[in-house]
Amino acid sequence: MKFKLALIAVTGSFAAANMASALTVIQTTASADLSAALGGGGGLAITSATVVNGASGQFGTYSGFTSPPVTIGDGVVMSTGQVAQVIPTYNNGAQGTFTTPSTDMGVGGTTEFNAYGPGHISNFISSNDVAALQVSFSLAAASQIGFSFIFGSAEFPQYTSNFTDAFLVFLDGKAVANQIVFDPSNNAVQVGNTFSSALTKGDTNTAFANPHGLLELTTFTASALTAGNHTLWFEVADVNDHILDSGVFITNLHAGSGTPGTNVPDSGTTASLLGLAMLGLAGLRRKLNLA
Repeated sequence: MKFKLALIAVTGSFAAANMASALTVIQTTASADLSAALGGGGGLAITSATVVNGASGQFGTYSGFTSPPVTIGDGVVMSTGQVAQVIPTYNNGAQGTFTTPSTDMGVGGTTEFNAYGPGHISNFISSNDVAALQVSFSLAAASQIGFSFIFGSAEFPQYTSNFTDAFLVFLDGKAVANQIVFDPSNNAVQVGNTFSSALTKGDTNTAFANPHGLLELTTFTASALTAGNHTLWFEVADVNDHILDSGVFITNLHAGSGTPGTNVPDSGTTASLLGLAMLGLAGLRRKLNLA
């Protein structure tokens, strides 16, 4: 059983290491701000970025995710709690029940998340506090598209089986087959299954540092999308509860070529750091026909 948690001040050397981060988060639901932060260019034009589920405090932009060993370019941040609490201040460093960030936003799930969860997310019962962003874009010519993201969670390490918060992305429709992001083991990106194989606790930028964890991934569609208009739905959810928040940082949505399933170099200073992998749809039974 889990409980709503109180904030405890960070102390000692752990606090000093985390407070060195330059991460800045600006809460916003403005389409222009979110669109600009996501990327675009090079043949991909973002036309809108619209909040379709969640409270306003769950969305924002971020900059300064630059403290090694984990770094990522500026972009959009979404949380199952308050985006203002993804910064290092809100990691109290505690094991056990007193863990932050943790905010019950009182928001429900989405139909598509609840349809996808059974059989794809461990011990799935329901999605809650879902932050969902609908992004419309156009391609000048047929192309693969790609983006980078970091998914972190305060569910780890205490709750990795029964409260498997997850990050899903649907492309050009919200049926189960339209979910396009998977981890290197061919599972949906989630606490537990994903964290067991691609995790770092060494981040110094966010509240998801030790004892919590995050992973950094880049994904491309396996096939080229046709020229014209397309839609993505980015969704991050609390699973089976409303507390112990998870967050996702998304950047560099762009047209270009990539090889799904191929490892990429570490973005930080330690080449052996776990947490980097290429994602894709190649060879998946769940692959969406994008031609």
